[in-house]
Amino acid sequence: METKSELDQSAGEGKSIGQNMAWYSIGSVTYLACQWFLSVVVTRLSSGFDDAGALALAMAIGNIFTPLAYYNTRTYQVSDLKGEYSNAQYVAFRILTTVIAFIGCVIYAAATAGSALLPVIAFLVYKVFVVIIDILHGVDQQHSRLDYAGVSLILQGITSLGAFSLVFWLSQSLTAAVNAMTLTAAAILFLFDCRMAGRLDDIVPKITALMAGRLAKVCLPAVVAAVLCSAVVTVARQFLYSMEGEASLGSYASVATLAVIVQMAASYIYNPLLRTFAALVLEKKGREMLGMIAKVCIAVLVITGIVSILFLLFGEWGLKLLFGEKIVPYVGLLQPMLLCTAATAYVWFFMDLLIVLRKMKEVLIGNLIAFVAVLPLSHWLILACGANGVSFAAAIAYVLGCIFMVACTIAAIKRECDLA
Repeated sequence: METKSELDQSAGEGKSIGQNMAWYSIGSVTYLACQWFLSVVVTRLSSGFDDAGALALAMAIGNIFTPLAYYNTRTYQVSDLKGEYSNAQYVAFRILTTVIAFIGCVIYAAATAGSALLPVIAFLVYKVFVVIIDILHGVDQQHSRLDYAGVSLILQGITSLGAFSLVFWLSQSLTAAVNAMTLTAAAILFLFDCRMAGRLDDIVPKITALMAGRLAKVCLPAVVAAVLCSAVVTVARQFLYSMEGEASLGSYASVATLAVIVQMAASYIYNPLLRTFAALVLEKKGREMLGMIAKVCIAVLVITGIVSILFLLFGEWGLKLLFGEKIVPYVGLLQPMLLCTAATAYVWFFMDLLIVLRKMKEVLIGNLIAFVAVLPLSHWLILACGANGVSFAAAIAYVLGCIFMVACTIAAIKRECDLA
């Protein structure tokens, strides 16, 4: 049997970039698929779309909570090659931001969620554990051990879907089903992630008020930007909710979860590379970095094209298989959603690149452009195109913000790496 010191030594042996990408991709795909099936389960086991609409609203408000709680420290953490902060400080700071974000989003939900308030709050509690697990995955990534993160994501996905499905089937209570997911996430946090990350570094939370204030200040523009970015889709969906009701949002969200594959696939490609991008900037290898950025952008285009063809060939069949005949009238939502998720993928990619480059103000301005644009676009395009207006409005808004961030990224790389 291996001793603790031998286990710790083994834990410190990093995996290759390819191995890390593979583990992270497998784990993330598993988790995404299981989270997506939550909407399938609700739609299949309910007589209408009301529960699906309530879950969609909970997820939408969760999309506001998540960037607030993340405070974009994961990207800052994994690109922190100079050791500005310790992992114990990053963990402590994440707990602090999570508590503050939870309080704020509960207040927001109380004002906007109406009859869906209880499942929304339950979902926010679930996300608390997911968000804290994420910062421990940052520790894994710093030490090139994304195999730990991959296993965690697989466990989270399978157990959350199983618990949710069983409890919802037995109780027909959305709130109870989400609470069951929360119990599985808490178990994985304490029994797996804390144990694995603790082998790699000191993760016992500790931070002074001074250091917390410094980290809060440096990441503030990026976290406001992330909230604005997530709010683009949330605002568009809430326009749909207010204009056409829960059932319309529920049907939109049921179909939308299928299109998210492009956005998530892009994150699986570039997330394991963020530390590499930081190293290239430090070594002033600007041309190599621009080449890698171009490859990621092309990969997203290729994935979008492949998924679009698959949707054309099998989209209706797949949705009918998952949701039944009642979803057939909404098949036309797929392709516009795909356009929207592709635009979202590019926005998040260039946001993370600018954070690696420590260009926080540019991240904020780019997302402010997108947020301001989506407000009138949502109203106009939902009136003109129905539920598809959500996708069109968000896609156009994201493209406008992304154009600005691409220009800033190229300029920053040229400046930091002394390129002519």
